[in-house]
Amino acid sequence: MHHISVGSVAVFGQPCRCVRLCTQTQKASRKAWGCRAASTPQDQPNRSNAPRRSSQAEQAMESLTSTSKIGSEYGEGFVEFRIGAQPLHLDVDTLNERLKVQGANRMRHAMRPDEAYGMVFSLDNVIINTRQMQHRAWQRIAQEDNLELPSMQRQIYDVRPERAITEVLQWTRDWGTAQKLAWRVASAYVEECSQGDEAVEGAREWLQALAASRVPCALVSSMSRLTINELLERLQLSHFFQAFVTAEDGMDTISQRFLSASIKLGRPPNQCVVFDGSPAGITAAHNCTMKAVAVQGAHKGYQLQAADLTCSALSELSVYNVRRLFANRGYEAMDLRHQFVGKKPTEGRWPKIANAVIDP
Repeated sequence: MHHISVGSVAVFGQPCRCVRLCTQTQKASRKAWGCRAASTPQDQPNRSNAPRRSSQAEQAMESLTSTSKIGSEYGEGFVEFRIGAQPLHLDVDTLNERLKVQGANRMRHAMRPDEAYGMVFSLDNVIINTRQMQHRAWQRIAQEDNLELPSMQRQIYDVRPERAITEVLQWTRDWGTAQKLAWRVASAYVEECSQGDEAVEGAREWLQALAASRVPCALVSSMSRLTINELLERLQLSHFFQAFVTAEDGMDTISQRFLSASIKLGRPPNQCVVFDGSPAGITAAHNCTMKAVAVQGAHKGYQLQAADLTCSALSELSVYNVRRLFANRGYEAMDLRHQFVGKKPTEGRWPKIANAVIDP
């Protein structure tokens, strides 16, 4: 969660109060809120000699590495900014309470329990095999510059491209040259994504099964919405997803992307299942009180042991497996339980039975 400081800026020429985020996303947050501050020479770096970089390549730089912040380590979520009032902190517990299904939808979900859940899919290595695309992008730059690319170098996907070039591959020691090579790799990765025409094995069948049961699905990615739309249209998968969380949403951590997906689906976080193929994504899902299904591929099975369910392909799953993930709710290690304080339960009453576990 961001530390905040209140400052005075101008909105369309009128003074007002707004909240500025004390992070590197300060300017992005002002733009998102329509705030316009006075420009200073310090705020505007000299770009006369800087190379032009496409926004898609900038977003691809984040996709090339798995070092994104997990977030929600203490249950924090978003901050709802309100002009003239104190900011409202929306943590995970608050979102679970606010998004709880009520009224007629509650009865509908009682008759059709599968519709009560929300499926959140990560694009990388779950829907699209982005690891192969990344490898082809690295291989392309290595061939163009006659550089050596070892066949087994998994470390290049776990650090930023600049560090992979200087420390892992040791192509150069000059940081400026490493940055230029990294941007070339990112541009090649964008081209690979624009030409991708094959989904991960079993992804289409699993999405069809969820659509038949009317389970809403969301797709999460750090790429732009335009790139995602073109990719899904080419694969004919766009109609399976009801919500998207992309680079335009400006999420800082993995958990914020998952929480944003649950909000767009209209499902509380504790009613959502995350399908991810990285240990960081599994941890972020659990921090958001979501269930996590790990898809092997980019990482081995022993690296995904924290997941609630692990599969080698999405075709192994059934909708019934989703129900079983929530079968022991209220009886897991971190779930809240009722405690009798100051009095004992009434004797002579039959014990309640829930989920085949007898309560005292």
